[in-house]
Amino acid sequence: MGVRMDEHRVALVTGASRGIGRATAIRLAQAGYDVVVTARSVDAESVTFDGTVRDDPDAGATLAGGLRSLVAEITELGRRCVPVAMDLTDRGSVAAAATAALAAFGRVDVFVDNAIYQGPGINDSLLSADLDLIDRVVAADAITPIMLLQTIVPAMVERGDGVIIHLTSGAATLAPRAPFGRGGWGVAYAIAKGGSHRVAGVLHAEFAGAGVRAYNLNPGHVLTEVGRARAARSGVDPTGQSAEIPAAAATWLALSSDAAKALAGSDVIAADVVRDHGLDVTPR
Repeated sequence: MGVRMDEHRVALVTGASRGIGRATAIRLAQAGYDVVVTARSVDAESVTFDGTVRDDPDAGATLAGGLRSLVAEITELGRRCVPVAMDLTDRGSVAAAATAALAAFGRVDVFVDNAIYQGPGINDSLLSADLDLIDRVVAADAITPIMLLQTIVPAMVERGDGVIIHLTSGAATLAPRAPFGRGGWGVAYAIAKGGSHRVAGVLHAEFAGAGVRAYNLNPGHVLTEVGRARAARSGVDPTGQSAEIPAAAATWLALSSDAAKALAGSDVIAADVVRDHGLDVTPR
């Protein structure tokens, strides 16, 4: 099922330079959407990893991926793609990005809230955590995305149609089995993801009657560029599933079948959607 070619449909995907965001933007373009994509830089084709804990041994690793190559790839698919710079730790940047995203094509039909802060403070232990860094993590991941929603949702309500897909995490609802570094996560990350996880349910309660659907999409354990960097330093094989799994699930939710509509307001497991609906997760 795709978008009719006589429809002007637009998706906004945040954190699209690599990983889940990039894969989702490409799949949505292939499904017929014009796409607005964000990252901290619209020009850089790699970034330097700042680490997520104090004295992180993987800080300084180069993480490949950027918006210029993504825009070129989507343009080759015959869809339009507008890159927008957005830094989640800078509210002025987020406000400007929200305005630019809506102005790019005059509407946003699907908002994939994928971007997260990747930097110091995320995974520090309770006793070593700096309160200012906890503030930064929580503000970036749980509060500043509200600015995007406050800009985008009114137009969805006016049209009587819209889809909001928040990429959640097991850290939002589960207790880790071990500390960070042995399979767990830090207190700031748990607070931030737990807080942002609650937003979709509130959106559903407030706007489902106006035709706006909101979902939490749990991607599962996905192999990221950070995961690859950590595995390379440690000399072990990287673990995690393909980003194509949550990307395929997000696109299926966006395309608004009756089955997708029936899941509105719920927590959706990406791998379950792929399995239950026989989705193709071959890299695009």
